[in-house]
Amino acid sequence: MERYRVKLNFTSPIHIGYREGVFNLTETTIHSDTIFSGIINCYHNLFGIAKTNDLVSKFINGEEPFLVSSSFYYIDDEYLLPRPMSISLLDYVKDFKKEKKIKFISEKVLFGKSNNVFIKGELLLSKDIDKDIYKIEERPRVVIDRITNGTNIYYNSCCRFNEGCGLWFYLDVNEEFKEEIFAAVKLLGDEGIGGERTYGCGQFEASFEKININNKEGKNYLLLSLCIPNNKDNLNDLISYQITERTGYIYSPYITSKRHMLYKVIKEGSILKSKFLGNIIDDTPEGFNAHKVIKYGKAFVIPLGLEG
Repeated sequence: MERYRVKLNFTSPIHIGYREGVFNLTETTIHSDTIFSGIINCYHNLFGIAKTNDLVSKFINGEEPFLVSSSFYYIDDEYLLPRPMSISLLDYVKDFKKEKKIKFISEKVLFGKSNNVFIKGELLLSKDIDKDIYKIEERPRVVIDRITNGTNIYYNSCCRFNEGCGLWFYLDVNEEFKEEIFAAVKLLGDEGIGGERTYGCGQFEASFEKININNKEGKNYLLLSLCIPNNKDNLNDLISYQITERTGYIYSPYITSKRHMLYKVIKEGSILKSKFLGNIIDDTPEGFNAHKVIKYGKAFVIPLGLEG
């Protein structure tokens, strides 16, 4: 496999649903299962259902044509990672209240490539950057009652990234699928990711930077994706972690108003003692035969404890 850093330069705001029926809240990063689903759907649009079924079958049968992490912020050339859970940063930040608020750390700081640290709200950076990553916009929407023609105004929240800022994620991909997956990511940028795509939200330009994979064994491992553990993952190796729930509607041109099952997943930023594999779940609704529906829960981990 080759590893790429996929940098998303957003050309429109994004809306990532926070919970069903709540429009005035949006997440500002995109989880790995959403990224995977978007890539698979665009792969289908480019290469057809037969090739897509073959690709999905490989995942169900235990192969890994490609893997993705969740997305995280970048500011100029600063790439941020989730703060490893329960790790103390008091060696960098002497103010306990400020240290407690930090949620994202520059790669350069986390892996000891910079001795300089600067605090900006929830961010620990390697240089002083005087700008915000994003701003939240409130957009009015109107619902018209079909019977009474009465109107009701509600507001929809979107995240607009500032100049030089956006999201990035890791992509590990086998050589034979590389060009096809790259094409699917680029199409995803044209079609948009997340909600409110009919209003032009979620569009981006993608760039791909090849980087080296660190195959060394770490003292511990940092989870960079949502993870559904499989039966080979030792849950006793969860050192520090959080659990969240994921569901949502199945996106498919062949089906409407069907939901994924509710899954409990391990969150990004969790610290593991061993390399978890994670899982791909066959989530095809009963009686639906057009194609397989899968839930992505593969673990994307990087080693910790190799600093210096």
